[in-house]
Amino acid sequence: MKEKKLVVLLLMIILSTLFILISGCTEAESEVNNSAQILDTDEQWKEDKQLDTNNGNEVTDEQEVSEDTGIEPITVVFSENDSGSTVNAIIGDTLIVLLEENPTTGYSWNLSTSPGLLLMDQYYEEGTEGEDVVGAGGTHRWIFEVTEDNEQNISAVYKRPWEEITGNESKFDLIVNVIPEEKLIKANGTVNYIELEGGFYGITDQNGTHYEPVNLDEDLKKDGLEIEFIAYPMDDMVSINMWGRIIEIRSATVVE
Repeated sequence: MKEKKLVVLLLMIILSTLFILISGCTEAESEVNNSAQILDTDEQWKEDKQLDTNNGNEVTDEQEVSEDTGIEPITVVFSENDSGSTVNAIIGDTLIVLLEENPTTGYSWNLSTSPGLLLMDQYYEEGTEGEDVVGAGGTHRWIFEVTEDNEQNISAVYKRPWEEITGNESKFDLIVNVIPEEKLIKANGTVNYIELEGGFYGITDQNGTHYEPVNLDEDLKKDGLEIEFIAYPMDDMVSINMWGRIIEIRSATVVE
């Protein structure tokens, strides 16, 4: 009888041990599966996050680098003969104003500009002619850099510092129309002589667009000449020829 009880007790111990082992393996497997699922979910989240970033907020190299228009700054010189004119420019251009002045008389130019023109330098130069003549005049030079778009201006009055302005003084006024660089026209084209309204020279670009330059250099007025040009659009002007778009040449070179 005792032996039977002992056998039953051993069987119960063995069954309990097996149950514990089986439960532990199942739980361990469940934990592994759960961990794998968490890892898979985490990896998927990272992938989705990367995809969202790529589709929405990533800045590509093309977006980081602004388009290079290849338009170089130029230097333009103005004198009293240009007073009352409206000229075109882009940011980065240099404008030089030369005005005759004779400080020995007490007169000097009182010059002012709008904020979009940065004064880089100014100085007085004695005239080269009649250097031995007492009281000989010279030239006052101002050098500006264009720093802002839109309309800018330069104004000057020639007077003695202690005198009031009467309206009879010599004056210099210049309007500078600063055009955004991306609005300029850059193209290759062929110079054409058009036999309309007495004849004129135009330019036809590679797309067949017609342009009427208001300031084509005499050396470029050759029918069939291939040129590369950069120009300001003059859309506020109307041509009597009605042949093409009005432009002002900024620079032009012959295509070899």
